Amino acid sequence: MKIKNVGFIGLGAMGTVMAPLIVQAGYNVFGYDIHTKIDKSSGIKQVSNIREFNNLDVIIFMLPNGKIVADVTDELLKNNTKSILIDMSSSDPRDTKKLGKKLKVRDIKFLDAPVSGGVSRAKIGELMIMVGGDEDHVKIIQELLSVMGKVQFAGPMGSGHAIKALNNYVSAAGLIASFEALATARSLGIKPDNFLKIINGATGKNNTTEVKLDKFVISEKFNSGFALDLMVKDVSIADSLIKDLSTEKPLSESVSNYLSKSFAELGENPDHTEVYKVLKKKL
Repeated sequence: MKIKNVGFIGLGAMGTVMAPLIVQAGYNVFGYDIHTKIDKSSGIKQVSNIREFNNLDVIIFMLPNGKIVADVTDELLKNNTKSILIDMSSSDPRDTKKLGKKLKVRDIKFLDAPVSGGVSRAKIGELMIMVGGDEDHVKIIQELLSVMGKVQFAGPMGSGHAIKALNNYVSAAGLIASFEALATARSLGIKPDNFLKIINGATGKNNTTEVKLDKFVISEKFNSGFALDLMVKDVSIADSLIKDLSTEKPLSESVSNYLSKSFAELGENPDHTEVYKVLKKKL
């Protein structure tokens, strides 16, 4: 199957930089968003009504959550869509599996393919794309997804969304630990530059110490581009998945609660790196 016409539903912070890469790769891209007016220079053709998404080879979702994806999919089904559907949102894998079963009955190919890397890596097509679903279906859309980043097959339907949530849980745990360590080091007279050189040269290094501390926290810019509410959502999903299997209180619960409380305290759609502000006040 040769993919030529692609629909992209959800043109927020990520979608607006991902969709133009598909245009640049030579595909015809039709975009739809209830809030965003598409920049014509992007090459994306704006669609005013979702019912206009007819005769497309593939439709990509980049929406706030899986329940919205399911609602939009219902609208597409009313229009008898036969497109391959790809959910690149951060959705709950249990919702994904439910939707997948529904679409399988309709003989519609459906894959979950959430991403990691944020806006900065999305702009240059270097996202990590975690794909769940039928491996034969993945082969069909591999070339298309590769335009936006590195494609890694995760497993059966819902695996992409599961590993995305678990990845962000691991990232969040490292974030909180790194923030606690930095604030404590500063109180003991250790300069941030020395802290980074030592941690990143030792076994404590992680994504936060290597990428975020200097650029967004020590600089006090707090503008990484990844909203805290999105991290709260993903870690909450991971916590729920872990609790389904755990017989004891898992660490994920503490991480999830800490992020939720920080979000409530910060307010006004904070960047996830602003958790440092909350933590610093409590040490």
